[in-house]
Formats: sequence, structure tokens, C-alpha cells
Amino acid sequence: MPTIVRAEQATYAWLQQHYPRVTEAYNEQRLLQLRRDLMHDNEEYRIDLSRMRREMLAQLAREFDYAVEPMVEQGFELFYRLRHDVEFFDDVFPVLDRLKPRFQLGSISNGNASAGLTALDDYFAYYINAVDVMARKPDRRIFDAFCQQLQIEPAECLYVGDDPEYDVVGARAAGMRTVWVNREHIDWPDQYQPAEAEINNLHQLLELMDD
Repeated sequence: MPTIVRAEQATYAWLQQHYPRVTEAYNEQRLLQLRRDLMHDNEEYRIDLSRMRREMLAQLAREFDYAVEPMVEQGFELFYRLRHDVEFFDDVFPVLDRLKPRFQLGSISNGNASAGLTALDDYFAYYINAVDVMARKPDRRIFDAFCQQLQIEPAECLYVGDDPEYDVVGARAAGMRTVWVNREHIDWPDQYQPAEAEINNLHQLLELMDD
């Protein structure tokens, strides 16, 4: 989320500089609400976040009489580039260095970020986004597509994620084993069956894998 917030703020500053009529009418909160409205009105926008963002910029360009194509392309490129300027937790790469020789690693994301545009590309055998299959977690279709690509059965996969519903509930329904990453030490939601294991940092994952 801090990465997305920084990207949003930089995009808004860019709009202020180059398309001031937009920011005179829309503050950052109103632009957030516009994105939410687009996703509420169109299910595909909830899955294809890149398409949603382009449509938002196109609507703003038309509303305030700016040329659509340059505003859409430049605005999206800026956000998408900054979206991948990720600051990783200190435990990520030491743990991945230990896991990579032993396991196939990959990621499943509801967002429009590509792990291939980050340092994770050196570690992951495969990564899939919701738009690749037009299904988002916890829909089991995205988990099934991931397993099919790696040619493994769901029961052979250990899914490690931080969202109780999207990650743990979704992966379990697809037949995977699950680990919940609870860095903030929050309580598990009562309405869901807990993950098979809970960790607060990824070094604890190594301890689980060695048991």
C-alpha cells in the first residue's frame, strides 16, 4: 500500500502540473471515489485495474477538454512505473535465497503489478495477475490457472499470503495448504477457518519448511 500511495501522489502532482483543470475540480479523495465508482459499475474494471485507470484518465481528459491519448498514455505510464518501485521487507530476499534452490516459487496477484518488473523476477518461476484469467482472488480459477502453469496439483502448493479472505480462504478452497503472514499482529477474523500456520515474518516460514 505505501508503494501505491506514493504512485497516486506522484500522479496527482503530475496532473496538477500538466492538467490543472482536472485538479481544480478533483482533489485526491474525489479521484479515489471516481476509481471506486468505475469498479462498482463495471466488474471487469475490478479485475483489469490497468484498463480501469486508463478509462478514468480518458474520462477526465474528455470532461476537461484535454487531448485524450497523451493524457492517458503518459499518466498511466507514470503510475505504472512508480507502482513497481517497491520497497521490500528486509526478510524477503534472504528467505527467497534459501527457498529458490528447493522449490518452484511464484505469485498470484489481484493487482496490475507485474513481479517481472521487480527484483522478484529473479526468483519466481511464474506469476499471474487477475487480468490474465479475468478472475480475482478468492475465485479458485486464478489458483487453478497458477497450478496448471507450473504443472502441479493444488495439494502440492503451499500458499503464503497476508489477506485472510483473498489469500487463505481462496487458496484453501482451491485445495492448497496455507500460511498466513500476520506482520501487524492482528486477530484472525472469526468468520473464517484459520490457516494451517501463522507467521509474523518470513524467517518463520523457513522454520516451518524445515520441520
